[in-house]
Amino acid sequence: MSTPDLDIAQQFQAAAEDALRTGDFEPVAALLAPDVECVMPQHTLQGVDALIGELSRVRPTERFDVEFENGDWKPHGKGRFSCEIRALYRSQVSDDLSYSRDRSFALTVRDRKVSRFEMRFA
Repeated sequence: MSTPDLDIAQQFQAAAEDALRTGDFEPVAALLAPDVECVMPQHTLQGVDALIGELSRVRPTERFDVEFENGDWKPHGKGRFSCEIRALYRSQVSDDLSYSRDRSFALTVRDRKVSRFEMRFA
């Protein structure tokens, strides 16, 4: 069952995955509330520029391609959703899997914008 908030969560995920592949974070920024809160294991940041900066920092170097294995977004009420994602990093030289990262994400959607983004190690 799709809801407008779930659609925003799915659009955010697709835009973030594409941005990590291409470096184009404009579609991600368009889905964020101006005062978005970004909660990471090491720190908490506030605002669109801070979240885009954090995502840019974790983008793989040109030596790797990244693929994603996604779970489904689970609703938790009041615009909150969570999802488990595995990122697979492949060498562009050998096409071998170099490493993977399991992450747990939680989003809060308010007024059709992502107002809170949480990333945890899974």
